[in-house]
Amino acid sequence: MNRQSLVVRLLFGFAALVVALPLFWLAGGIHWLDTKVFPPQRPKNMPENAVWIDAPALPISWHHGWWFGCDLASSGATNYCRLVMANGKEVYAGEYLPCGSKAPLPVSTMALAPPRDMWIADERLSTLAPVGALKNGDLMLPVAILDRCETLKETKR
Repeated sequence: MNRQSLVVRLLFGFAALVVALPLFWLAGGIHWLDTKVFPPQRPKNMPENAVWIDAPALPISWHHGWWFGCDLASSGATNYCRLVMANGKEVYAGEYLPCGSKAPLPVSTMALAPPRDMWIADERLSTLAPVGALKNGDLMLPVAILDRCETLKETKR
């Protein structure tokens, strides 16, 4: 193979790559890589029950979302839930209780699920707070707004 044919093959390969990469991106290839091939890894400081919550998609992003997980609070009277970014940086933390029992859940039986609508605002909270969802359909809410369970259950499932 002479030098000229090698250059032509390299240029042809480069042109094919320039055409293929945008098609891969448009066909959802980045999302596939992000969720199936290289899924987000739970930070070591998050409990085993933590769930990944995808954030709204960005054109070019990698692991854009949060981890939400709950432990039993040191007092034993509530669950202590945290929302952290993919890199482990804390976004929110607070005391939560499930709407159904209004009693703390043992970590071993707590099956969290990504919520459909995750943010709640209330004047009793200093900032927006994430809503925790359980696989059984119940919600985990900050203790300060536990009285809003019934109305939130209807809108946040």
